[in-house]
Formats: sequence, C-alpha cells, structure tokens
Amino acid sequence: MRHFAFGKVMMSVRHRTSGGERARVVSLCAFMSAPPPFDAVLFDLDGTLLATERFWLPAARVGARRAFEELGLEREPPSAEEWLSLVGLPIKQGFRDLFADLEHAQADLILARCTEEEHFAMKAGGAALLPGVTEILETFARRGVAMGIASNCYQGYLDTALETVGLGRWIEEARCLESPGIRDKAGMVADLLDTFGTRSAVMVGDRAGDRDAAHANGLPHVHLSNGFAPRGEQVECEAVIEDFLELAGTLDGRTRWIEAALAAVGFDRDRGPRSVGICGREGTGRALFARDAARLLTARGRPTKVLSAERPRPGRALAGETEDPARAPLDGEALLEGVLAPHARGEAVRWRPPRPAPPLDLRGEDTLLVEGPFLTHPRLRAGLERVLLLEAEEGLRLRRFAALEGSPEALEWVRRELSAAERALDRRFDPEKAADHVLNADNLLGAPRRGTPDEGS
Repeated sequence: MRHFAFGKVMMSVRHRTSGGERARVVSLCAFMSAPPPFDAVLFDLDGTLLATERFWLPAARVGARRAFEELGLEREPPSAEEWLSLVGLPIKQGFRDLFADLEHAQADLILARCTEEEHFAMKAGGAALLPGVTEILETFARRGVAMGIASNCYQGYLDTALETVGLGRWIEEARCLESPGIRDKAGMVADLLDTFGTRSAVMVGDRAGDRDAAHANGLPHVHLSNGFAPRGEQVECEAVIEDFLELAGTLDGRTRWIEAALAAVGFDRDRGPRSVGICGREGTGRALFARDAARLLTARGRPTKVLSAERPRPGRALAGETEDPARAPLDGEALLEGVLAPHARGEAVRWRPPRPAPPLDLRGEDTLLVEGPFLTHPRLRAGLERVLLLEAEEGLRLRRFAALEGSPEALEWVRRELSAAERALDRRFDPEKAADHVLNADNLLGAPRRGTPDEGS
C-alpha cells in the first residue's frame, strides 16, 4: 500500500513484522531529493561572504597615514563608518568621493597605500569568512548549484580573497571591475549567467548596487541586512535575511511556492492532471516555472516533460491579428492534433515542430506541461486538463523582458504589438475565468517583495 501527498512528500509503507502488519510513514525525501530551486547563486564578496571589517579598518588606517606622510598632509583619517561605507562600491570612485577635497592623483595614492596594507593583512591571515558562509556554500555544492562572485574590486584583491579564505573550493567563476569586457556589476552578473548557461539564478548581496545588478538582469535579489549598507540606503528586494544560514531556506521558498501552485491545480492527489498549461505574459517567468515544476514532479515520481509553445518574436507585426490573437504566436491546431489529442488518449508522441524548437518525445504515461502565451484561448484551453495563469505587475514584466532580450527595440515591440494582442484576447476571453488557478509571480522567490527600513538594515 502506497500513498503520496504532494505537498509534504510523504509515503506510507506497509511492513510485516512478528506482531503483524503495521504502517510506517517515512519522508520520500529519503529516496528522492528535490532539485535545487536555482541553477546558480551569485554572490557579492565584501560584507556578504567576507568579514571585510576585520582587516579593512586597520589596513585602511595604516595605509592612509602612510599616504598622508608622503603627501605632506596633516589630517585625521576617516572614521570607521566612513571607511566601511566604501565596502561594496567601485573603490576608485569611492576614494575620490571620500577625499573630495583632494586631487584625484592624491586620492588614488591613498587608495594604493590602503590596498597595499590590505593585501599584507589578508596574506597574514586577517581575512575570514562570515558566520554561516562555509555551511551554506557546502550545502549548495552538494546540491549541484553553480556559484559565482560579482565584486566591485580589482583582480589582485579578488585573487587574494579566493586564495586566503578558501573560496576557490566552491566558487566556479568570479568577476570584478578588471575582468575583460566588464564595466559594472550588472555586466559581471550578465557575464556569469552567460558562462553558466542559465537564467535560473539569484543574486545575494548587502548593498543597493547588488540589487541593481540583479534587477538589471531580471534576477531576484536576496539582501543581507547585517552587511555594509549605510544608514538610509534603501534596498528593495525579493527577500531579506539577517543570518547567512537563512539563505538556503529562503531560496527553497521558490520550491514551496511551485509545490503549492501545483497542488492548487490537482497534483496534491494520487491521480493529478496529465496535461497542464503554464500561461502568462512575457516576463512572468513562465518558462522557468514550467521547467522547475517538471523537475519537481519528476523527482516526486511523476515523469514530466515540458513543451514550449512558440512565443511571438520581436519584429513581427501583430496588430492586424488581434481578431484572433491565438493565431499570432503558434499554430494551435498543430499543437492540438499533434500533441494534446494523442497524449490525452494515452498515446506516445514524437513531436517535431516545423519551426526551430526542441523536439518532444512523450510517453503515454508522462505528464505534460505546456508553457506559452495565449493558452487561455478556447481552442487551446479545450485541449488542456488544467491551466495555471502567472500574473505580474507590468513594470516588473517589462524589466525582466528587457533583461532577457537586451534591446530597446524588443521592449518597444512588446509595448506596441504584443501587449495589444494580449489585451485583445483578454477582452474576448477573460484569462482568470479560463484558468484553474491564478498565481502572483511578482516575486520569483515566492514571497512578498520587500524593501528594507529607512535605517538601511
């Protein structure tokens, strides 16, 4: 006798003992581990992974005194708060701003002496990881998560940090302001995503600049509130943690979010639906949601495949097709007759789409998730047992789309052409009425979006 409950992933097993038959409930996770919620986690370095204040404050004070002597300046060094306010910022500009009354060459000399002392301090064993970092990085490594660093530092400092505290054991790729082709932290994040070959990632950091780099690439941001953000620095984010050990559980919130949505469309029962549409406008994250849902279902013992219905491409004029918007993005009849109808009959499907797209080999017993736009159109909705509709605030969707497509022309096309087709379909067929469940996708971590308090904590 076996019973599965999707949300808690429990299994009831009958055992025969000398005293008779008894039931024992065990966690299915003992046999199947859930896939990680993200392919990659990208970290800021100082104040996020590294306890920078341990070596930076004494090194900066010594370095500044050396530079003042060389320059013939009689002045007090900056306060501890002022020194720490530089952490996480582009360091050269930070020094020029901190010593705004000096010439740039003088500020640059102070920077050089401070970084020399910092290097000596790190090599002498002054550098250390923040509490919880080792445990979390070990956890992610065991789960097969790719890890990278994006830091507003220079290459020598980055190399020293990776070497002296052992970050090289876990960090596969690291970028800084001296990395080839890099202009800012957003570019570092973009380069790491290209290197890892995924858009399934999250950024973790302690400054507003980390958030900006994440959002510029369409990624969620986790803010570490006990880092170096100065008083008054606002960091709107998808999640806030005070202790680094909270990170794994926070990211697993995405898995819980997906599990709850799947349960809402029937996967909490022994016999859930065999075909589900994952629908939503561009920028709702539906493609990654469908991929992650399929991985989760498969790990739970339900082999699941994803079919991505062709979405409209920038440059195609859709305004004249708004009488029947479903004709714009895909051939609905081909999808119905070639995939959905035979799959509903329990037949195996070998789908070779006429357009360049991944082929689909589907066994009769497999669960099918179809992700794409316009799936609430009656022609397509009729071929799907359930439809899950993802919705997100328009500004968020456009930002994510712009990060993915990377061109102003594509963003203008979405506003002018695609949105018109979507609105036309919505006027004719209310998507919320056609969907079995509507899921708010403003936060890809599955929690309300957050803004840190005024004090910057």
